[in-house]
Amino acid sequence: MRLFLMGLLLLWLGGCASALSSGYGQGGMDSSGRSYETARADNRLSAAVTSALVRDREVSAMAIQVTTFNGVVTLRGTVPSAAMVRRAGQLAAGIAGVARVDNQLRVAR
Repeated sequence: MRLFLMGLLLLWLGGCASALSSGYGQGGMDSSGRSYETARADNRLSAAVTSALVRDREVSAMAIQVTTFNGVVTLRGTVPSAAMVRRAGQLAAGIAGVARVDNQLRVAR
């Protein structure tokens, strides 16, 4: 019984060490070098911007890709008009937590 419990303890400790060495938990980093908390915050910002674009009647959100890195939201894609480029940028900038908007949208020709 003692040997069995010792084996369980070693397996459990091995799992903890694996989790720590992989960066899981507080202070870990994702593959881009951001902390997991920053990556989660960026994902939430991307979702909030995408949601705002979808809700807006003036923007064709299907043509816009939204990515966020360290609070900087990047908009990419091709839209029908310069007015839509401006409107999408305004919507993104209006989301709480967005540090800056890199509007790379292009007008279709």
